[in-house]
Amino acid sequence: MNSLKQTKSPSATAGPASLLFIISLIISMIGIFAGIFFLFVNPGTAIVVVTLLLVSGVGILSFLRHSVYYRSDQARMGWSQEHPEFQIEVGFANLAIGLAALIAIVLNMGPLAYGMALLTYALYLLCTLVLHAWEAMYSKEMRKRAVQSTFNTGLFTLFLLLFAVMAFMQV
Repeated sequence: MNSLKQTKSPSATAGPASLLFIISLIISMIGIFAGIFFLFVNPGTAIVVVTLLLVSGVGILSFLRHSVYYRSDQARMGWSQEHPEFQIEVGFANLAIGLAALIAIVLNMGPLAYGMALLTYALYLLCTLVLHAWEAMYSKEMRKRAVQSTFNTGLFTLFLLLFAVMAFMQV
């Protein structure tokens, strides 16, 4: 974390990344509520909807935010970095998982593939959850943001894991 400083980036505005983050939150809420709704109507549809919105939608938007608009994302988070490669790499990881889920849906690969996409994204985010929790405990300057990120990421990860289990139960 030596190249990561908690300062505003003078060369970028947080606007585009903030908008992408808000859209991701909205898609997440829609995905969770639609998933819960469809569980009572058609559990198979619930898993497809959740995979499409929570993994593909959020993953692809996260790629855009972290990789394409990385300077804006740095400004949104109050970061300044000399080498943003790790942030761009995080975006590519989100894109890979999001596209794999989208391909599974387009090819109608079934609940096992959807469950694996949900589980993969959940495990990936579980790792970020550990990082956010560490920051919340040990970084005074990042504590407020890290506590909020820990809560949000934890809740999102929990829903991904629950729907992954439900998908595996359909196999």
